[in-house]
Amino acid sequence: MENVNKVVDTRCTALVKSSHSFSDIFNVMFSKGDYIFAEYNDGYRIYSITFNEALTKIKNIAYSINQKYKDLKDQYIGIAIESSYEWIYIFWAILLSGNKPYLINLRHPKDFVNELLKSLEIKYNIGNLDIYDADLISLDSLDLECEKNYPFNFANEMALSTSATTLKEKIIFYNGEEITNQILNCKKILKENKQIKKHYKERLKQLVFLPLYHIFGFMATYMWFSFFGRTMVFLSDYSSNTILRTIRKHEVTHIFAVPLFWDTISRGVMKKVHEKKMDKKFEKGIQLSLKLQNRFKNKGDKYAKRLMKDVTKELFGDSVLFCISGGSYIKDETLRIINGLGYPLYNGYGMSEIGITSVELGNIKDRLKNSIGHPFESIQYEIKDNVLHVYGTSISHKMKINGEYVYNKDFFNTMDLAHKNEEGRFYIEGRKDDLFIGANGENISPDLLEKEYSLDKAIRFSILNYQNQLTMIIQIESYTSKDIVKRIYDKVLDTTKKLDSSHYVSKIYFTYDEIQAKTAIKVSRQYLLKKLEAGEVKLFSLDEMKENVKEEVNQDILAIVKEEMAKALGISEVKENQNFFFDLEGNSLDYFSLISTLNEKFNITITFEDNKNYYTAIELAKEIERQVSL
Repeated sequence: MENVNKVVDTRCTALVKSSHSFSDIFNVMFSKGDYIFAEYNDGYRIYSITFNEALTKIKNIAYSINQKYKDLKDQYIGIAIESSYEWIYIFWAILLSGNKPYLINLRHPKDFVNELLKSLEIKYNIGNLDIYDADLISLDSLDLECEKNYPFNFANEMALSTSATTLKEKIIFYNGEEITNQILNCKKILKENKQIKKHYKERLKQLVFLPLYHIFGFMATYMWFSFFGRTMVFLSDYSSNTILRTIRKHEVTHIFAVPLFWDTISRGVMKKVHEKKMDKKFEKGIQLSLKLQNRFKNKGDKYAKRLMKDVTKELFGDSVLFCISGGSYIKDETLRIINGLGYPLYNGYGMSEIGITSVELGNIKDRLKNSIGHPFESIQYEIKDNVLHVYGTSISHKMKINGEYVYNKDFFNTMDLAHKNEEGRFYIEGRKDDLFIGANGENISPDLLEKEYSLDKAIRFSILNYQNQLTMIIQIESYTSKDIVKRIYDKVLDTTKKLDSSHYVSKIYFTYDEIQAKTAIKVSRQYLLKKLEAGEVKLFSLDEMKENVKEEVNQDILAIVKEEMAKALGISEVKENQNFFFDLEGNSLDYFSLISTLNEKFNITITFEDNKNYYTAIELAKEIERQVSL
């Protein structure tokens, strides 16, 4: 096996001595052509792509751009394709052609994306999604074989956007030096934490679960590891079966994801444990596992996987060695469960405007405290009036906000409330603009308050200052029974009674409307308040809720849907109005699997791209009936 430390030292030294451009990053990244750049599978066979093969494809695409589109010089070009190895080809080919890539967030509303494209004066997108105003250049049309020694003129800037929970135009720019400094942070990270560089059967494989147009996916998933010649593993779809099968089949070692993913995994594990009536045995196992990991620093996770093998063999298997959660707040219990299973899960921090700036790298005790760790080498943290400010050579120093360029030459105000402990570790406590001033004058952080509640029967919920009252708004599915809603309501009251009286929620409302932007990974309270003011989120109390009315539907289709839903959940029977999540306690991964099965069986397309989610058998049957009749 190659010496990993030597690879890191050699490549980091080469980058330090370079001019810190995208061209330099590219040359170092593709310097070992026989390394495996990417893997994917068709359900049966694993396919591999070497760095040399990827390099040839990138050069051919860049050459085709230069030859076929001579008007494209030093311009922004959008990437209109889902995360894939082709996405990476396009990214580098645009830079190689002397143009600049714009990482289109495919979950943004179409009209909003078109405004961003217009702001950047983008004429062309490259990919396979012809849904925007800019002209689409298909990959199939860029097939010219590059001439030897063709003089490419590398560009040195890229752009991306925030998750846009407020749908305010904000474009963030990064140059080669800023990305270089983010990459170079890895050297100290690898010295502080040996776990992150561990290989399984002499390979390190990173699952590409996060979208590459998001800073977390682009920087932490792709750049940090591909720069050192490690392998990206791509998913064919996001169904639970595909994700778990891909992790085990490819023997993935590293998984970086948002808290929603880890919360779903944790809930799924606990559901199966409860079904098997193994709650007490499982809890004892988790406690023993954490003790073993605390005592045996280097092999504790291996001992933990063996101890919890009844669970891990059906989950990720033995190969997963390092995990990161980032993008929003993760529950303490989720950290405890995932780490207890022997999958080291660390909490990180970053934003589109500042990149990835820290991650907790300590032992099992440290990472269970939900710290975001110490700032990276290129970063400085400063807390002013309880708010985290970030400065450094790796953050973006140029943005375009509502059409105006803004240059950041000082500390960036994250608006995140934070504190630092005596060891220099930082902790995020919530958002400054979300603070609520209680009756006793105390500042109350809704984020910290929300951690006290666990409402597994709700889609999502938010605590916020609404009409000068501390209010909880709970999103439920339209077919949720009044009995289930009453149980949610009672659980909120039971939890509230355990809190200090100054933290009591004054009002509890329910809604069938979306309270979270489709592009977001958490509820933005400012976004929700705007939706409430516009009347786009309608609230009702428990007493105002009406019982659901049964709807007519094709009984043959309904019978098939109920059968497939029961199979997905591993139960014997499903009633037509039972909610997949609330009544039947299914999880998101099982739901994705169900939808994939129904799409294939009826030759239809139920997508996850809009707000039309179907969570009961009768809802699914009516949508299937609608599509097959078209």
